[in-house]
Amino acid sequence: MSKFFINFLESSGVVSSDDEGQDLPGLEEAKAAAMMSARELLADRVRHASRHPMVAVVITNQDGVELARIAAKDVLPEPLK
Repeated sequence: MSKFFINFLESSGVVSSDDEGQDLPGLEEAKAAAMMSARELLADRVRHASRHPMVAVVITNQDGVELARIAAKDVLPEPLK
């Protein structure tokens, strides 16, 4: 297992850093965890009319190296038709 850190980049340029990380089998599992966390954060930001919306989720390793970046628009479910 590797430790992954799920960080959130806001439109203001501020990064909310994950200080604890999560032990997960691989990057795909980290991306799934990041998507779930990002959806919760987006919903909370909408409820509270945040002035600085999330721009992206940034997954890093324990050394702070970026492993993946997911744009906020890609976190949202497909629009209803």
